Amino acid sequence: MTAAVHPSVWPLLGGGLLVVWMLIRRFRFTVGPQFLDARGRRRLLIRSLILGALLLATLIVPHTLASYGAGAAGLLIGAGLAYWSLHHTRFERDAAGEAVRYVPNVWIGAAVFGLFVVRLLWRVVPIVLSGQFYNSTGNSFDPGQFNASSFTSGSPLTYALFAVFVAYQIAYASGVLRQTKA
Repeated sequence: MTAAVHPSVWPLLGGGLLVVWMLIRRFRFTVGPQFLDARGRRRLLIRSLILGALLLATLIVPHTLASYGAGAAGLLIGAGLAYWSLHHTRFERDAAGEAVRYVPNVWIGAAVFGLFVVRLLWRVVPIVLSGQFYNSTGNSFDPGQFNASSFTSGSPLTYALFAVFVAYQIAYASGVLRQTKA
């Protein structure tokens, strides 16, 4: 006879699978060929606006001086990597010379994405394994035990890598849009 799975596992498992799906989808957009039709340009713009708003929202959470310094360094590094990656991006053009697709540099995009995912896992796995998602009876989520501000402000390295990822995505998207502007 098999043991029954506790009902509180399903939301955690579903959320985890959703995050994995979103990361795989984001990876495909980071390293795969992308169309530059109206939808593709709109996606680049909207993603940049959302990431910029998210970065501004993280500034509301109190940080240490080291975290702010690491975040500033991360922004500079991310923008520099985006600039370097733009020089290695291949644009495919139609007969009229208009860019119809771009192919990002696989290695630079994968490295930035990989750093972000590894550091994200480095912060999330201990939270899950420590049982902060469960209350004292161990059977349900207890939001009182989870401190969301410690996730973003707990480590300067986490904040720096988040800033690298956001700056890379925003600077790269704006560079692609600027280079393909008619």
